[in-house]
Amino acid sequence: GNSVFWQALHQYVKPYPICRWAHAAIDATRGLCHAHHLAPADISHVEVNSFHYAATLFDGMPDTTSKAQYSLRFAVATFIVHGRIGLEHISGSGLEDVAVADMLSRITVVESERHSARFPAGRWADVTLTTSDGRILASGDVHARGGPEAPLTQAEIEAKYMEFAAPMLGQGRAEAIRDAVLSLSDRDSLFGDLSALLYDPPVITRMLQRPAW
Repeated sequence: GNSVFWQALHQYVKPYPICRWAHAAIDATRGLCHAHHLAPADISHVEVNSFHYAATLFDGMPDTTSKAQYSLRFAVATFIVHGRIGLEHISGSGLEDVAVADMLSRITVVESERHSARFPAGRWADVTLTTSDGRILASGDVHARGGPEAPLTQAEIEAKYMEFAAPMLGQGRAEAIRDAVLSLSDRDSLFGDLSALLYDPPVITRMLQRPAW
């Protein structure tokens, strides 16, 4: 039979609340930190090679969330220090994180013609990391995760959804919406079961209490 092309499966899900141009650099650093069990104190220098637009992202310590979202050195430094990049890191006191500022000073970013030539079809970077005990670790070429080239697992996508949904909707409702969405492809599923969970009735109390003049 004819196979169905699902366009949605060829988009990407962002694992970090950062411009995707920086994601390959973050992921390359992430891979090295995980593979070698590196703590921030283990890292003396990080050299990021990436494509032109990634190399021209905001370079310093951001003072606004907008700048933080379009950063590269700050994003990589944040991941090294915290092991993740959450909303708390790109807003409020996260913009004045002394440990991140210190790590940022150990990161350099260089444009690589090899990576630029593959943009925009791909979002590539590689990282060379020098440890405090003198080892030089190379990531090799890494493509940003989240799209068809390097997909997130379903567990990672569900975890991202729950991280954002549960604080706003409550754990129970967020879980029920998750389960309803994941069962939409079942033959006996009804969209009405999902829409009932999504629908938020309007507040009409104020209209009923208005003076009748």
